[in-house]
Amino acid sequence: MIIFVKLMRKLLLALLSGLLLAFSWPELGIFPFLFFAFLPLLMVEDELNNSNDKKKGRKVFWSSFLAFFIFNAITTYWVYHATLFGAIAAFIVNATLMSTAFWLFHKVKSATTNRLGYLSFIVLWISIEYLHLNWDLSWPWLTLGNAFANVTDVVQWYEFTGFLGGSLWVLFINVLLFSLYISAEKKKAMLLPLLVLLLPLFVSYHMYSNFETENEDTLKVLIVQPNIDPYTDKFNVGYEKQLADFITLSKTKLTAETQLLIGPETALLEGIWENKLEATYSVRKFRELQKEFPKLNVIVGASTMKMFGHGESKTTTARQVRNEKIYYDAYNSAIFIPDSGLVEVYHKTKLVPGVEKMPFPYLLDPLAKLAVDLGGMSGSLGSSNTLHNFKVDGVNVRPLICYESIYGEMNIENSDLITIITNDGWWKNTAGYKQHFSYASLRAIEQRKVIVRSANTGISGVISSNGEILQETNWDEAICIAADVKLNSKSTFYAQFGNYIGRISVFVAFMLMTVTFVKGKLRK
Repeated sequence: MIIFVKLMRKLLLALLSGLLLAFSWPELGIFPFLFFAFLPLLMVEDELNNSNDKKKGRKVFWSSFLAFFIFNAITTYWVYHATLFGAIAAFIVNATLMSTAFWLFHKVKSATTNRLGYLSFIVLWISIEYLHLNWDLSWPWLTLGNAFANVTDVVQWYEFTGFLGGSLWVLFINVLLFSLYISAEKKKAMLLPLLVLLLPLFVSYHMYSNFETENEDTLKVLIVQPNIDPYTDKFNVGYEKQLADFITLSKTKLTAETQLLIGPETALLEGIWENKLEATYSVRKFRELQKEFPKLNVIVGASTMKMFGHGESKTTTARQVRNEKIYYDAYNSAIFIPDSGLVEVYHKTKLVPGVEKMPFPYLLDPLAKLAVDLGGMSGSLGSSNTLHNFKVDGVNVRPLICYESIYGEMNIENSDLITIITNDGWWKNTAGYKQHFSYASLRAIEQRKVIVRSANTGISGVISSNGEILQETNWDEAICIAADVKLNSKSTFYAQFGNYIGRISVFVAFMLMTVTFVKGKLRK
């Protein structure tokens, strides 16, 4: 009976951690839960670590797996609208990674000291988040620092740390609060976690209150939200009609002064070959529009294809024309149609695993055709790129396509403005598209750039360089937004040095794991 009660207590504590993590997330709960969400799980680990249970390592892993599976399932449940199998696979993979970090922390703590153990908890977790930014199964949606997306006035210092700085803040406070919980001198130990919590808040509020845009130059932008249902209309209605409706909607707010028109991801469904861009139906129609509005430049999403030349090395994502020795790559692209000059193309580089690409293609290439189609092209897409900025009347505009806006470190050099084009209609009216929109505010702070966002079904909008939402549309409406957006060519500390917190964490984690391994060998 006592064993059963202890088991139930551990399960309930793990369940509590999972719920606290989930309901600290944007659009689901309130962020302060995050500062003590790991405490129940740390209690479980501490009790097991101090016990004589021979299976305590295994129990630490499965207790944490329960917590993190709940965390993933509640926060990203909406993925099932596109693929139930993919959703379950994502929950399992992500929960396994998080549990592995927690289990490794337990191992380091058992082999060394409590102080080194809790340091390892912080750096191992951030190392896993950093890994999730840089491998084939990349899924940084639940990076802890993203939880502050709706309260950007408390994380203005992201321009120095990026969102991994938010993860560090959360983990450090959780460790300090747990140390307070087990401390014999609670009054003396209380000051440090309080200071670590409040100091970044004061710094952020000071930055927010005194924030000023140094550059007063502006660009006249029109954002179009065509509102086409991706399940019923997107691939069933002809591309000519969709383009005609798009242009008709644009004309309701286009003026002779409009400099940039922005349309969402895969707004152009015509199969566009990049070696014949100017000859395509869609580009010709936009050229006709530019005759009416001579200052107009256009950035719009499209599915494009590029043929491999004779003797040119093929990529792992190359496709073969049926019964021909001709190969090409298909891309999720942003097309730039300038008011003068040739059309340019940007290829999406951060592709969604299992949706736009098959992870580890050398191993899983035979399964590439099973990748879920959410962008107009089935199978794994190409991601090669040479262009990073579009030049609009001397203004450097950096395009990001959908999933790319979750990544802070996107090499946004020499840009003055960021555009995000996306199609969030796959997730229907759930927390998914709302979270995606809110994450853009963090990118604005990290880069100190205004963001203009065009989403097929919503939310489209304009976000200032301090993360404040200036304009936004409703979900499920066909609408245009006109705005004079401010420009900023200066680069932040984070833009220059990227995810240095992740790189440092990986180094420290490696050192701690080495110490643990050596101590384990010495004991044997």
